[in-house]
Amino acid sequence: CSIVAIHRIRIAETGIRFLSGPLKQMKLLYESLHNHTKLSDGVLSHLELLDVAEKAGFGVIGFTDHDLLPSKEILNELKQYKGKVKWFIGCELSAALPEELGGGESSNFHIVGLFTDPFNKDILNHCAKMQESRIERMKMIVKNLTGLGFKITVEDCFEEAGDLNVGRPHIVRVLNRYKENGAVQDRLMRRMEEVAKTDSAVAENYVNMIKLGEISYPYGLYLSNDAFISDVYVDHLYYKDMDAIVDLIHGAGGVALLAHWHTIQKKIDESTLRKFLSDKRLDGIEVAAGFYPDNDEKQKKIVKEIGTLAMVGVDMHLPEDFEKFVFLDKRRAEESTGTLQRVIDRIKPNLKYSNIS
Repeated sequence: CSIVAIHRIRIAETGIRFLSGPLKQMKLLYESLHNHTKLSDGVLSHLELLDVAEKAGFGVIGFTDHDLLPSKEILNELKQYKGKVKWFIGCELSAALPEELGGGESSNFHIVGLFTDPFNKDILNHCAKMQESRIERMKMIVKNLTGLGFKITVEDCFEEAGDLNVGRPHIVRVLNRYKENGAVQDRLMRRMEEVAKTDSAVAENYVNMIKLGEISYPYGLYLSNDAFISDVYVDHLYYKDMDAIVDLIHGAGGVALLAHWHTIQKKIDESTLRKFLSDKRLDGIEVAAGFYPDNDEKQKKIVKEIGTLAMVGVDMHLPEDFEKFVFLDKRRAEESTGTLQRVIDRIKPNLKYSNIS
């Protein structure tokens, strides 16, 4: 794509370890419990994702699409899978802030549910309402983007999302289709850079955005509720707060962990996170999330001191994401080995919707 420059990376040699329990005698390499398919905002089918994961050295994959669970047809396809990768069903649900933090929807506040029942009526009803909300939100965002000068249509977004759970990554991919949108974004970047010279808050956000790379530019500039251009992004029109989302996941037999804390820590600081975990309002936290390792050690320390669950996730959306995760920090990738077994040993989940026996 024109905004995100991604290079193919040769995968380093992987190590092999053996564990006991449900994963006994399975040749485990790397693990990612947080991944997305084209059911939400990824680009691969479930089977394609498993194939790419195996080639990248991953032995365990969790399917955790945004506010959606796989259909009976998809599950039947997965049951026919004969490959080496172990998989299980989960989800990633958008959450609103709890009342003590002011309530209301907040972009990137996501709770991952591991081992959720894909046929649970309550969670399916919630996901259906979220899908309707996402469509209306997308239409409003598209209108705001055209007002900024971007070339984009509602029809483009539906085409990119396949009429499913349209989200911000779909919108970004549509923007990348049109060369003229690059000039609009460059203009916004220059404006933010100029304001950053005299505004310390904007300067901090600008530095963080540049540090994360081009993939973060649309979100830092205009596609989040704390973006530089504040009148483009639209919050979810339907939402439930954190505690209600956790209850939904528990009701579906799952375990609820906070995803990518780095994206929400300005609103949920360390002391608040520790309290949520200590009070069992969250079951755990993602200790390695995607390509943002800055808070890994802090999150590992929290896990160790509180004794909560830990999850490692690539937060995979693109085929290259697995290779990038391994290449950028092999030690970090190697530490993912055994993550799922520790979750299984701790919570004894229902393994019905997986190929783990």
